[in-house]
Amino acid sequence: MERIDAIRAAALLAAADDVLIVTHVRPDGDTAGSGCALCLGLRALGKTAYLAPNPPSMARYERYMTPYFAPAGFVPGFIAAVDTPGPGQFPPGVESLAERTDLAIDHHGTNSGYARFTYLEPDSAATGELVYLTLRQLGVGLTPAMAEALYAALATDTNGFRTPGTTARTLRVAAALRDTGYDPAELMRRLFETKTAARLRLESALFRSMRFPRPGVCVMTLPADAIADAGAGEDDMDKLSTLAMVPEGTWAGLMLRQLPDGRWKVSLRTDGRVRAGEIMHALSPAGGGHADAAGAVLAGPPEAIEAAVLAALKRERPA
Repeated sequence: MERIDAIRAAALLAAADDVLIVTHVRPDGDTAGSGCALCLGLRALGKTAYLAPNPPSMARYERYMTPYFAPAGFVPGFIAAVDTPGPGQFPPGVESLAERTDLAIDHHGTNSGYARFTYLEPDSAATGELVYLTLRQLGVGLTPAMAEALYAALATDTNGFRTPGTTARTLRVAAALRDTGYDPAELMRRLFETKTAARLRLESALFRSMRFPRPGVCVMTLPADAIADAGAGEDDMDKLSTLAMVPEGTWAGLMLRQLPDGRWKVSLRTDGRVRAGEIMHALSPAGGGHADAAGAVLAGPPEAIEAAVLAALKRERPA
């Protein structure tokens, strides 16, 4: 793996064609928006570009992915992955592409270095920032559609520009996207303000489960029966884990959500002073993330999973 910058990433893409863009499994707004914007930008340069099939887990991101899926039989000449830190995050059906990936654009400090070239900035708030910088180097004129996709990437990964990783550059990129003529107000309402009745029932169940096993650490648990009782779908799960950081004085919030197969989606949020990504990666090779937000899918009793995370937190920040 060779580490490169936006200039080199743009040069590689400028020389490429028949580009297939990979997004990570259970796509969120950052990978969906980044992939969409990169695909549209390459098409604006006259190149053939598609997203690798990866059905969105949440309907709100379908508009950034489904229209751009590669047709059956498409043979890529160049493979780029966005916001995808390792082969374990490649979606079903395209796992074999990891060892053939030419370029990875990513902001996860846990990136495994699987790509031939990697444009990696772990301190960036979102991969959408890096895609924006790459498109600028390519000389692509941003359209409102590209701006919407990138704004969704930035806004979702920063929880509405509120996470510790949000920088002045993040806000400058958001301003530049706004200057394309795209108005983000409706998108922000859709992403952060409008909630279904099922989502509100989920939040109620989470707050009822809230516990504080040690000062400053909040734990919330959402078993499968609570999800069924709420009548919730995957869209209702988006950013649920941020609620674990709501209680005053919390420096680490842990949420365990049971998946249909019985495993647990474990999400750890911190104030940035504890390395959440390293903790989750240590618990599962496919897990990881950032200092302030990370996750993993784990099997076993929730009590054992919670104990393992709490032990890691104690090592990171003793009482």
